[in-house]
Amino acid sequence: MSHPWSILFVDDDRDFLDAQVAYFGSRGHTVHTTESTQETLDFLEAQVPDIIFLDLMMERYDSGFRLAYQIRKQERLDKTPIVMLSGVARETGERFDQEGQGLLTWSRLDRFVDKPVTGRQLLAVAEELLAHGDAEPNPSTDDPSS
Repeated sequence: MSHPWSILFVDDDRDFLDAQVAYFGSRGHTVHTTESTQETLDFLEAQVPDIIFLDLMMERYDSGFRLAYQIRKQERLDKTPIVMLSGVARETGERFDQEGQGLLTWSRLDRFVDKPVTGRQLLAVAEELLAHGDAEPNPSTDDPSS
């Protein structure tokens, strides 16, 4: 890790969020959390994280897709990696990662990850995605008061 990342986790599961704050925070990263679509959009008005981990099902069954679409419409967030997290496989047996590149291309997401997932697995995803992009921190994430 060349520098601490600013990471946004979006999920309506407070226990999951708390676990990610503990895991990534203990590794020196700045972790932000939001629990709804509107809270996320409000946060992103002021901050540009290095990576976003986004739950699929929150207020609606497709909230994650809708939110990812709204995020990608913003030019300043267009290059920020977005990783969709979903517990759908656990509930239905259908895995998004089996859909291949077509679904990733359509949704403009960088990765799908099935839940349950560990912090270690998410760290590996972040390392891979951030290694391919700009290695410098986003300037809007340098505010220590956030």
